[in-house]
Amino acid sequence: MTAIKHALQRDIFTPNDERLLSIVNVCKAGKKKKNCFLCATVTTERPVQVKVVKVKKSDKGDFYKRQIAWALRDLAVVDAKDAIKENPEFDLHFEKIYKWVASSTAEKNAFISCIWKLNQRYLRKKIDFVNVSSQLLEESVPSGENQSVTGGDEEAVDEYQELNAREEQDIEIMMEGCEYAISNAEAFAERLSRELQVLDGANIQSIMASEKQVNILMKLLDEALKEVDQIEFKLSSYEEMLQSVKEQMDQISESNHLIHLSNTNNVKLLSEIEFLVNHMDLAKGHIKALQEGDLSSSRGIEACTNAADALLQCMNVALRPGHDMLLAVKQQQQRFSDLREHFARRLASHLNNVFVQQGHDQSSTLAQHSVELTLPNHHPFHRDLLRYAKLMEWLKSTDYGKYEGLTKSSDLEIS
Repeated sequence: MTAIKHALQRDIFTPNDERLLSIVNVCKAGKKKKNCFLCATVTTERPVQVKVVKVKKSDKGDFYKRQIAWALRDLAVVDAKDAIKENPEFDLHFEKIYKWVASSTAEKNAFISCIWKLNQRYLRKKIDFVNVSSQLLEESVPSGENQSVTGGDEEAVDEYQELNAREEQDIEIMMEGCEYAISNAEAFAERLSRELQVLDGANIQSIMASEKQVNILMKLLDEALKEVDQIEFKLSSYEEMLQSVKEQMDQISESNHLIHLSNTNNVKLLSEIEFLVNHMDLAKGHIKALQEGDLSSSRGIEACTNAADALLQCMNVALRPGHDMLLAVKQQQQRFSDLREHFARRLASHLNNVFVQQGHDQSSTLAQHSVELTLPNHHPFHRDLLRYAKLMEWLKSTDYGKYEGLTKSSDLEIS
């Protein structure tokens, strides 16, 4: 607490020409986590102003800041809560009641005692002290004085600090080594002065002896700084090389991505081409049969039938989206249409000739059998026409107009 008191005096109150007399570590009742300090201060200039200042540690935790200050003349009541039992809680009644919980009862009592002394010395208005032990107030006033501090030097009292246990122990050991310390204080003080001079001399000699080591240390530090500079230079060069490698790797990664994309596109394109080639490619033999095939021989009729079926499959293939926009596909479809039209005309013309020829043959046969009154045998005519059954079916599905014309023509020949 002494270190905190010196730090607050140096950082907060000395710049404002104030002197810190007492301090207590507190938190608001019910809020244990938010600690702060209540400080009793007086100004160093006349007229003296007495204040109670609340100091809080900053959020970053590396310095203290002044949060709020109350004039002691505005303090109406100090309530210590319990005059008999130890209780760290106490209330200060300013414009409103502030409830505090001290970190210890001893700090609370010391702070209240300081407030009582300041009230007795500086304030005409007497503050009411409630639930405060009368023994605590009596200890605050020296014997022979009556409810007021007159002529006392509160600065001397405030500057006095009790020795801690370690300091008391050191002084007792020193005094035990000097039997005359109590009876002859001057001799004891003179001895202490001599020993202090010896220690100062030893310190100076130690500093002078360590100068060489300090120079060596400084030289080593300079060399270390040079090494650090070299390492930083190397690290910078390594960083530049790594950056270059990173850029190259990024370019390679992008190139690999483009290559993978190109390969994927090529595979898809090849698949589409294979589909079109497999489903829209008509063999040269089929094309020749459709253009020049002999429709009078059995072998020629079979070749034309197979070619017509192949042509129909190519024309009825289910194209995928976008295929109909390709120029090659459009040209192939036009070529198929031309082949179909050409073969349909050729087939219709040939069948029409066949029907006409059979009509003439049947007329001559009927004339020969008219004397005998018997029907001629139609089996040879039926056998010749049966070979064209599949081609007639193909003509019916592809060009119904020509098919219908053939049926009418055949009916006329029969009649």
